[in-house]
Amino acid sequence: MTKRQDLKKEWLVVAELRLERLEEIRELLSISPDADADEAVRIMKWWRETSDVPISAKLKRQGDRLLRELHKLDEVKLEILDELEF
Repeated sequence: MTKRQDLKKEWLVVAELRLERLEEIRELLSISPDADADEAVRIMKWWRETSDVPISAKLKRQGDRLLRELHKLDEVKLEILDELEF
């Protein structure tokens, strides 16, 4: 397999993981499965900062972890795309 093919396979794996994290965020927030990533992240940040209902530490940690993982996967996807362009 060529390096380009390996990168494409890696990109697909990362994209699938990102989709899984996005689905977990939607489920945690009980929002529409049609919400895109930007909307889900915006709602997550609002939920963490302005919620009138006390949020348990466990849910806060879970939300923070999911956001970190989503952002990290975005970074990895961009790195792979950069490599594919060369």
